[in-house]
Amino acid sequence: MLGREWFSACSEFYQRQARDKPNDFGALFENLFATSRLVATDIALLLASRNTGEKSEEQFAQEVEELHARMEDFNHTLTTRFTDPSCFVKTFPKAPPPHVEDIEHIVDFRDPNFCLSGELFSMNYILIDFWAMQLMFRLQLSTTLSTPEELKEIALKKCKMFEAVEYSGQGPPGAILGFQASLGIACLLLPKEKKFTDWSRHKFALMEQHG
Repeated sequence: MLGREWFSACSEFYQRQARDKPNDFGALFENLFATSRLVATDIALLLASRNTGEKSEEQFAQEVEELHARMEDFNHTLTTRFTDPSCFVKTFPKAPPPHVEDIEHIVDFRDPNFCLSGELFSMNYILIDFWAMQLMFRLQLSTTLSTPEELKEIALKKCKMFEAVEYSGQGPPGAILGFQASLGIACLLLPKEKKFTDWSRHKFALMEQHG
């Protein structure tokens, strides 16, 4: 129910905080979260304008391209901010040995350069939220921005982050609960095959167990 000006003001405030505290990870993460919320708001407003007919086809197409460019810039910021191999989770103490895993894994969660660790752990939430936003935006405009295969790749990346966090032993208790809505969106785009369905059911049951 909040207007865009509220999200814009928050984004501007946290941009100043991040600029004034360049070595403060808390300020950095708040800035990225605020940027993500503003982009998500603009996506919602743009898609709503199509349904109400308040924009011409030309205006709508132009704003789609502008928003797509903003998202690509934000994606570049997120994926290049932390690249040092030492920033990532290297071991997954909560993971079962590969030969006794009861559910066939659909992703390589043991990737040693994927899930951020320690004081950078919050960045994983920013990434998976952004991927959810990417999915929804591209899904609504899939005929012009992406193919079903590209949507599947984003969905699998979200599933990979879920499992990496689940088995990493990092973050607060119940850390995966922060991914609940995001995982639901991802599962809609997974292939309609038994191994993916079984995996999804297992993870939803796991979240139920965590409350």
